[in-house]
Amino acid sequence: MSIKSNSAIAFCLMLLTFSCSNDDGPTKEEPITSDQELPTSIILKDIPAGSFTMGGSTTGDAPSISVTLTKFQISEKEITNQQYIDFLNNAYIDGWITVSSQSTSDPCGTHTENMIVGAGDAPNTGQIFLQLGETGGCTSGGESEHIDNKSWISFNSSSSTFELLDATKGNWPVNWVKWYGADAFAQYYDVSLPSEAQWEYAARGGQQLDFPTDDGTLSSSKANYNGDSPGVYNPNGHSLAVGSYPANPYGLYDMGGNVWEWCQDYYSSSFYADATDPVNTVPGTDSKRVRRGGSWNYHKATLLTYERASDFENRGNNHFGFRIVKN
Repeated sequence: MSIKSNSAIAFCLMLLTFSCSNDDGPTKEEPITSDQELPTSIILKDIPAGSFTMGGSTTGDAPSISVTLTKFQISEKEITNQQYIDFLNNAYIDGWITVSSQSTSDPCGTHTENMIVGAGDAPNTGQIFLQLGETGGCTSGGESEHIDNKSWISFNSSSSTFELLDATKGNWPVNWVKWYGADAFAQYYDVSLPSEAQWEYAARGGQQLDFPTDDGTLSSSKANYNGDSPGVYNPNGHSLAVGSYPANPYGLYDMGGNVWEWCQDYYSSSFYADATDPVNTVPGTDSKRVRRGGSWNYHKATLLTYERASDFENRGNNHFGFRIVKN
């Protein structure tokens, strides 16, 4: 065989090798493929399709309407610190997040905290997802918060990994998470935050319950909340491990109390009417998102299955968390 033929064969082999090398790796347009399976620790409960009466008579902007929903699945418990850490470590590798030291203020003053910020191909890029290492901070009235209300997630700059500050808090609901951070978690695993209608339907347990407990009644043995009277501050209050109280009839824990749960919808006092699978995707003048279920430091009425609340997407504190749905 001639030298010319050998050279041609070598050149073809080189092209073939280069082509195969390119085909083996993801292109810029391909989706992220780094561990996007929903963690096995997140258990989803089946919620059947059906119709229910949404809303109630004791809150001004929650009129009673008829809503029909397609079947869906919802996480039986609120997303925990450990589950969110697993997400952060994978998302960090995939370029979805960065860590940024930023100034933040509370009634006790201004201090600097590390923040998780969306980056790269992440949804809500440039927005803060989560505040890290909070020392407890202050209430709106200026009182020192209970130390158990800090953020339990920290960033180890030496190993570039996210870690628990206290190993006993891994099963506590993640807190200090903004709507942006809850939404990013859901999108990373190809699931979503519950719509407001899905949340209420699941909370009622298929029995039109007034409170999202095992039997629709509320007491300190059924949920983690701050008592019957509004405006009362409990200096010893804090969230607890998910699943610490009896489940509702759909097998869902802590739908009332522990931490508020972000929903998918923009908040509107006039959005809902009789509908099928309603989701409010139109931002109002202030672009607030719905949160549901009350929390460890809110009073009894906020735990009603039809009680509505909202907040800005960039808000997150020691009683804001979330759960996810799969449609």
